[in-house]
Amino acid sequence: MKIEKLGKNHRKEVIGGLILISVIGILAVNLTKAKYQGIEDIELVKGEVNYKLPDFKMMAMYQNNNGSYEEVSELPGKNYKINESKSYCTINNVDKDDKAKLYTDKYGQHVIENISKNDKCYLYFDKNTEIVNTVLGSIEVNNYTPDFSKIATTVEGIFEYKGSDYSEGNKPVYYYRGDINNNWLVYGRDNEKYIWWRIIRTNSNGSIRVIYAGTSNSLTVSPNPKGEGTQIGSSSFNSNRSDNMYVGLKYTSGNTHGKTNNSTIIETINKWYEDLINNNKINSTYIDNRAGFCGDRTNNVSTSLAPMVNSGGGIGNIITHYGSKYRNEIKKEPTLSCFNKDDIYNIPVGLITADELAITGAVWLYKNPNHWLNTNQAYWTMSPVSFDYNVNNIAMAYVSAMFENGVLSSNNVKNSWGIRPVINLSSEIKISKGKGTINDPYIVSE
Repeated sequence: MKIEKLGKNHRKEVIGGLILISVIGILAVNLTKAKYQGIEDIELVKGEVNYKLPDFKMMAMYQNNNGSYEEVSELPGKNYKINESKSYCTINNVDKDDKAKLYTDKYGQHVIENISKNDKCYLYFDKNTEIVNTVLGSIEVNNYTPDFSKIATTVEGIFEYKGSDYSEGNKPVYYYRGDINNNWLVYGRDNEKYIWWRIIRTNSNGSIRVIYAGTSNSLTVSPNPKGEGTQIGSSSFNSNRSDNMYVGLKYTSGNTHGKTNNSTIIETINKWYEDLINNNKINSTYIDNRAGFCGDRTNNVSTSLAPMVNSGGGIGNIITHYGSKYRNEIKKEPTLSCFNKDDIYNIPVGLITADELAITGAVWLYKNPNHWLNTNQAYWTMSPVSFDYNVNNIAMAYVSAMFENGVLSSNNVKNSWGIRPVINLSSEIKISKGKGTINDPYIVSE
């Protein structure tokens, strides 16, 4: 919760579990813990203030459960929002304080502004979610926008992407973020074992994008969500690193967005996929080839980052930084759009992107062991990062990857790392049963 009083020369301090705002002795307390405290001495910028808790019992909180409000002792999370019309503050518990502002912002942060010392506030919280219908059935979607500069370490849930992707549809796009356990799906077989997947997101044409998570003999006992079993093997991204073209899933010499040649990793993925199709282990009619994959090779030309400006990059041995690096390392603004149509691959199988990792809870160079896409293994994405020279002046092509412990960063394309195939399942599929949990996954009817 963010509690603020607006005014001149205010200063915020964090001391222990308390948020302090010193404006002529104005104080804001972490209210979920305050009721267990007695008399305290709090050091402020100018001396100390002795207070008794009853003087600062500033609020009561009520949460809407099945249509009726019940008093709660802990602040509701971001999946609840302040009911602005019902919530209010009073001065000395008598007159309504019309200056006080009580609301939940677009990031799910509960905000109290313009309160006075003797105010007592009454907060009413409603669900900050909505139920929507998808090919998976009814799902609960959060109505706030996550802060993509922060790793998602707890259960955050499902969100709507506020933009369009590249699958050329008009349906909302929903993605799974945080330490979640409601996106397991079983589809296809490999050596008579069931193939388990995890849902990354939906696409704007109504299909769903899933990433390989391993195989199991059972429909109810999942494969280990960590370890090498979450991969089909390992491979270099490309066998050469000395040219910009090697950052591409497919590439053409001298053409920034060419697709003449297959990369090493796409050859490996194609062979695995064709084996499943040829041996009738996957029903190919359920694969959506129109949703596509994005290997964004757009050069970053932001004038605000001079070292990353390259108006003629992306070809040969010109030092180049690509859009994914700028969005995810610098701006912390992942996207599900693809900025150049030539970088869209209408193929049946591909890889996850760096932006999809970021939007679901990873942050560039930060460990996030609780991210649902962390497998304690290093594996490739398909997002180009840069072409540059190392300290020994050796040319290096870099593509982003998920490192151990959930770190999103870049990797030299010649290194051999894990492969987690990604496919798109048609909006025409039928879910025969399941709720998406690890013990009760969605089952695609064969």
